[in-house]
Amino acid sequence: MQTQDFNLYENEVKARFTDYDEGMAYAKAHGMPVMIDFTGYGCVNCRKMEAAVWTDPRVAEIMNSKYVLITLYVDEKTPLSEPLVVKENGEEHKLRTVGDRWSYLQRSKFGANAQPFYVLLNNEGHPLNKSYSYNEDINAYLDFLQKGLERLGGRKR
Repeated sequence: MQTQDFNLYENEVKARFTDYDEGMAYAKAHGMPVMIDFTGYGCVNCRKMEAAVWTDPRVAEIMNSKYVLITLYVDEKTPLSEPLVVKENGEEHKLRTVGDRWSYLQRSKFGANAQPFYVLLNNEGHPLNKSYSYNEDINAYLDFLQKGLERLGGRKR
C-alpha cells in the first residue's frame, strides 16, 4: 500500500498509530479499547486480510470508530535511537530496529510470532478476547471484534 500512488481498496482501514506506547496513551486519554495489528511489509496474508476482511463496511465501521488501531510492522528496518537489551530464553539480545522491538513485544507479551496477528486490549493493556490470526471469514472477524467490545463493558475504560 505504501508504494502505490493510488488506493485499490474501498472502506480502507488505516492505523491511527504505528507505535505501541503512543497508541496506548491515546486510547487511555480517550477511554477507548485497542486493536493491535502485528503485521509486516512482506506479509502476503496480512494484505489479503486487509483486502478481503477489513474492507467489509461492517468491519471497517467497528475498527474505525470503536477501536484505536495500532499497526506494528515486525519487519520495520528503522534503527532504534539506542539498541534495547532484553532477556529472552535466558539469553541477552539486542533489539536494534523498530521491527525487532515489535516482534519482541509480540513474542514476550502475547506468546506468538506470526503475522497477521490481532489482539484486542482495554486501554490498560489487558486482553479483551482471544487473539485472531489469518482467517478471511468476515463473520468470525466481526464476532472477534464484537466480543472484545462486549467484554469491555463493566471494565474500567
